[in-house]
Amino acid sequence: MMRHSMKLLGQQAKRIQPSTTIRHAGTLVSPLRNNNPLLLRIATALDQKTPVVQALEQWREQGNQVKPSDLRCIIKKLQDSEQFSHALQISEWMSSHRVYTIFPEDMASRVLLIDTVLGLKEAEKFFETIPETMKDYTVYTTLLTLYTRDDSTLDKAEAVFEKMRELGFLLKPTPYNLMLSLYSPLKRHNDVNNLLSEMEENNVEPDDLTANHALLAYAAVSDIKAMEKFLRSNQRIKLEWGTCIDMAKAYLKSGSTEKSLAMLHRTELLVDCESRKPAYVELMSVYGDVGEREDVYRIWELYKNAGSSNEGYRAVISAL
Repeated sequence: MMRHSMKLLGQQAKRIQPSTTIRHAGTLVSPLRNNNPLLLRIATALDQKTPVVQALEQWREQGNQVKPSDLRCIIKKLQDSEQFSHALQISEWMSSHRVYTIFPEDMASRVLLIDTVLGLKEAEKFFETIPETMKDYTVYTTLLTLYTRDDSTLDKAEAVFEKMRELGFLLKPTPYNLMLSLYSPLKRHNDVNNLLSEMEENNVEPDDLTANHALLAYAAVSDIKAMEKFLRSNQRIKLEWGTCIDMAKAYLKSGSTEKSLAMLHRTELLVDCESRKPAYVELMSVYGDVGEREDVYRIWELYKNAGSSNEGYRAVISAL
């Protein structure tokens, strides 16, 4: 369950920071090579291992204008290509030249970059320097994202969440999802219920992440009643295969074999090329627990077609 919860947390984080992986500097400007010479200049500097800030200074000294929109575009493309230290340098350069208007989104981006390049403590220090008038929903949500990556910063996450509540920032599902990503694997059932109740009171519509976190929490303690009630109330949600697996286990633990099998069949419909190997391992295991040997063999054949491994062999042997 912890591994699946971390996957959901990763999906949540993708909404806040770039996720595309493009490693070669030459790809930095390929979509815009013909109509944005500044991007081309930056890409050339990277290929020549010239500091990007030096390239920007030379660009200005030659009488060229540096637009804030161009800088933000470059920062994003550098993040996309995982060149975070260069992105941070440009972000700092943009702030140090006070001719540009800085927005809260720029501050949020800097917090993420500092965390990635220098670590959480430095990101916290920078957050404290941000003027209160600039600490909007985006900035606080970014900090909350950093604190909800693991339970070692749970107290800090709760403090930030409470501050967001005081400021009236809890009007979207993202902050709730981030806290659910902590509470769910820790089996803090009451905290999960309290968050869901608060969302309902504040008319915050649960999204797919909310639903999966909530169902994982209920499945972890085999609260079938709460699990089914939530499903009935949120029939349009998109379930993750890992959530269905945990629900199948909860049904089996409670003695509902037929419902467990139905959830396993539902799981199979959610498996894609990316998830099929880990999903098939889990499916073989739970089908084995249910006593469905034919399904174990059937999934084993699918697993072999996807490329076998020691984990798969162990799973099928244990299931039989």
